[in-house]
Amino acid sequence: MKFIHTADLHIGAKPDADRAWGPAREDAVRHALERMADICDQEGIDLLLIAGDLFHFPPTEAMLKETDTWFARMPRTRVVITAGNHDYLRPGCAFSRHAFPSNVTLLAQPCLQTVSFPELGVDVSGFSYDCEILRENPAEGVQPPRSGLRHILMLHGGDREHAPVNFAAMQNAGWDYIAMGHIHKPSLNEAGKAAMPGTPEPLNRNETGEHGFYQGEMDARGLTLAWRRFSRFLYTDLNINITPDATQSGLEALLRKRLQTDGSEVCRIILSGRRDPALVFDRDALLRLGPVSDVIDRTLPDYDWDAFAERPEQDILRRTIRALAPDETDEAADGGTDGEAPLRQKALYYALDALLASESKRQEVLR
Repeated sequence: MKFIHTADLHIGAKPDADRAWGPAREDAVRHALERMADICDQEGIDLLLIAGDLFHFPPTEAMLKETDTWFARMPRTRVVITAGNHDYLRPGCAFSRHAFPSNVTLLAQPCLQTVSFPELGVDVSGFSYDCEILRENPAEGVQPPRSGLRHILMLHGGDREHAPVNFAAMQNAGWDYIAMGHIHKPSLNEAGKAAMPGTPEPLNRNETGEHGFYQGEMDARGLTLAWRRFSRFLYTDLNINITPDATQSGLEALLRKRLQTDGSEVCRIILSGRRDPALVFDRDALLRLGPVSDVIDRTLPDYDWDAFAERPEQDILRRTIRALAPDETDEAADGGTDGEAPLRQKALYYALDALLASESKRQEVLR
């Protein structure tokens, strides 16, 4: 039995709606299920599991009818859906009333229910959200049905506010595979029998790295599982080390070579290292270069610490350095390997920036 496990498609979401590539991102999210349906049909997938948040919000009837056209593209594939915390089932909502195609089953109850596929040798159990917050797990302490089939549990959640999970207890309950959803990064538990596929298309700049789904097979030998890349778009962090001789134009030239012009890769630029104290990078200019989601400047001014040390003992700048960096060494100026300056270092640099700016203004007045 060949299956695909996906979740969190979030149809209706509009990532980066205010950016030039926003419409293409929205289109990729909207058509992810259509592309997945074609994979199911072409590769003979027996079962498609959608573990919550197929939609970004409770869907309209028009949205449901559109997904029906995609389900119809894989008539030989059984589809099982649960509603998550984004597309939860409200009383009388279109999602719960909709008549899906014959190959699609919505597990619409807030308690665990099961659908059996004897021809595939498997039954699938799961539940749907009927509210946004679910602090108890309806599957906790429940054992699979004694059907003689293999057992798959669909579970959307995993944090304190959304069906918290005790993995050891769930695994010991006897499930052959736990198909999860809710967290947007792919993960697999140590036993290899509980997986979170993440979003098939990333939804914001924090969802970096590759996105896709899990594809598996169940037979007499057990379960085999592999993660498969699927997304058309990729969010990445582009880390650039700045040196004191760097310039705005030089940085822009470097980024023009690095950025993908087709928008398939959206970069968050992270600047670290040391820059000329007189240089302040033009963030807006960097954002205009192409598909750049954000610019994070973690650079530090390359101050002449030896010159500061030659100032009189009672000089306010010298006293500030002594207060915040007692050894007056480079240690306070070192950005660290991860670029996250400690609070003391930040305080020192903010103070030096302010003092030097004030000193510069006084010199201008004297002239």
